[in-house]
Amino acid sequence: MSSVSAGLEGGDLLVSVGGTTIVATDAILAQSQFLDALHADATDWARRAYRIRNLDPMRPANWLGQDPWPDLVQAAGRLHQLAVLCSEVASYLRATARNYGYAERLAQELALLNAASIAHDLGRFLRAGLFALSGTSIGVTVTGILALDLIRRHGTTHPASAVQNGSARGLEISPRLLTNAATVSLVRIAASSIDDAAAGFGGTPRSVGITFGDEGLGLIGVSQTALGVLAAARGHGLLQEGAVNTAAVGAPTRANPPTGTGDLAARIPKSVPGQPQVRIERYGTPESPSWAVYIGGTVDWDVVATTEPWDLTANVAALAGENAGSFSAVIDAMKAAGIAPADPVVLAGHSQGGLVATQVAAYAWFNVQAVATFGAPESKVPVPPGVATLTVEHTDDVVTAMGGDSLIDSDDRLLVRREAFAVREPPPGTVLPAHDLNTYQETARMIDASPEENLTDFRDAVTGVLGSEPGEAVLWRGIRLPEGPTPQ
Repeated sequence: MSSVSAGLEGGDLLVSVGGTTIVATDAILAQSQFLDALHADATDWARRAYRIRNLDPMRPANWLGQDPWPDLVQAAGRLHQLAVLCSEVASYLRATARNYGYAERLAQELALLNAASIAHDLGRFLRAGLFALSGTSIGVTVTGILALDLIRRHGTTHPASAVQNGSARGLEISPRLLTNAATVSLVRIAASSIDDAAAGFGGTPRSVGITFGDEGLGLIGVSQTALGVLAAARGHGLLQEGAVNTAAVGAPTRANPPTGTGDLAARIPKSVPGQPQVRIERYGTPESPSWAVYIGGTVDWDVVATTEPWDLTANVAALAGENAGSFSAVIDAMKAAGIAPADPVVLAGHSQGGLVATQVAAYAWFNVQAVATFGAPESKVPVPPGVATLTVEHTDDVVTAMGGDSLIDSDDRLLVRREAFAVREPPPGTVLPAHDLNTYQETARMIDASPEENLTDFRDAVTGVLGSEPGEAVLWRGIRLPEGPTPQ
């Protein structure tokens, strides 16, 4: 049985349920399901063979060892053996999947714990040497200023354009350096360890970090680090959030309900300056409507907030757990579209849009039934129980690592991972091709082609909410007001 990645370039799907308790390539799980089906068929065939044999009126002669149907008896016996063998092999494959998941999770925990300890010790070392601290602070400050100046001078709205333009100005970044699973792992570990370094510098005992940090209760971590970044940046007039005005764009258009993950990813708005960032579809009847909401990714990466609420400011605010402009715009659009608290809703988002979708699902005002995120930074926002949650990440997409990682698996989300550029080089002139929405749409189509039970269950959950009858779609755009109050 061929892998579902046949015909598409890139790695196989890696499926995880409830964190990483059970992890296996999609091909392994598909093979186990195939063997289960073959076991059921072989058992049925063996029973039919025995029933046919028992229809013979001379069946009592069998007691004398004179069976008139020896071939049929032999076939039934072989079919029974095949059924037993299929059941055993399928069981071994599932055990292999579980063991793979346990080993992966253990390696991840060890890496995070070791990194946290090293970061804590580094913070203590810097605290002990004020001169070293001053030099490090100056170095970090200068590096940050240079980076911000680079962004401002080039006026980029997407990190890809910075490198495309930068190559002509002496700035060269290898696409393979950023589109690399090892780089993503290092960034994830580093993001998770920043709070440990701060705790060590502040003289906080390591036991406190173990108890309350990412490896413990999760009360301190990336969110608190993001809050610190916001506080420092806003002291210099950067990352200033403001009020947002949201309005529909254009007339409603006819829409057919999505039939799978591929349709969800395909309808997410592209990250284009000046264009709508949200698409809302309505299905069902006026008395009993259901809704699909699609949320686009980051449009503007400048550290100075502009009228675009899908920007770096909203990214950091969302990671910090604050009321980001993009979140406010989505909430306003959903309410203005007429989504009532009891109406069932399906959410899908890419990048920052995925982070916002998770926050909307946790927002008690809406009846969210399913959420699909593509390339979103890791978030500790708890999705309510009973919400079908699909998280799609490319292991060579560095953006997914910006939120760090946690050893706490607080939900039963379905996680699908894939190394998008495992067997091909990133396209020339790009920086983050594994984060591109088109690449995630390719992975979404692979998910739809998969027979894996958890993936088909998610698709059934989406179609169960939205039905099969046509509806209508409306695009929405949010604009940050230039002098709006800063939400607290």
